Amino acid sequence: MEITTYSKFRENMKSYLDDVVNDQKALYVTRANGEDVVVLSKSDYESMQETYYLMSSPKNAERLLHAIDEANKGLGVKRDLIEL
Repeated sequence: MEITTYSKFRENMKSYLDDVVNDQKALYVTRANGEDVVVLSKSDYESMQETYYLMSSPKNAERLLHAIDEANKGLGVKRDLIEL
């Protein structure tokens, strides 16, 4: 995660925003007289929101974590999609 000051962010906003979107990395902006902020691309933010939603149900979180563990162990099964 890149870190910059509010002043530098304001001076180079286009460049910083382009980097956030193109590199898919968050930008940490420090402020002297306020809470620091994190700048994310819309797609990264939506991805985080979706993950939060999927993990908010304990049962669903358990299923997902189990599936990830199996996939990491090479126990996944590749299947073809059915065309409608």
